[in-house]
Amino acid sequence: MDWVVAAGALCLGILIGALVGWYFSEAQRTTPVVLGVSISCLVGSSVLAMFSFLAGPKGPTHEYWFYPIGLLVGFAVVIVIEMTFYNYYGERRSSSPKRAVDRRDK
Repeated sequence: MDWVVAAGALCLGILIGALVGWYFSEAQRTTPVVLGVSISCLVGSSVLAMFSFLAGPKGPTHEYWFYPIGLLVGFAVVIVIEMTFYNYYGERRSSSPKRAVDRRDK
């Protein structure tokens, strides 16, 4: 197994997965356009077929399967980070809950 090719495919997958995850989490509503863009980016993993074609008949095809693994890892990490540190509206979550201010307290 060629680890340079595997690392490159994994890093490319993480990058593309993170971009799709960030785009998906930034959308306020899940509309057909958001789903279409996300799905088309992920279906773009047909890059695997292109890599296999470019590698030739005796090319290292097993290493390219690290690309979809990277897609999954990148997407999951960005979604977890977004949900942990930001609320639904993209505002940063505070570590301490804010106390509601009552006008009668003044």
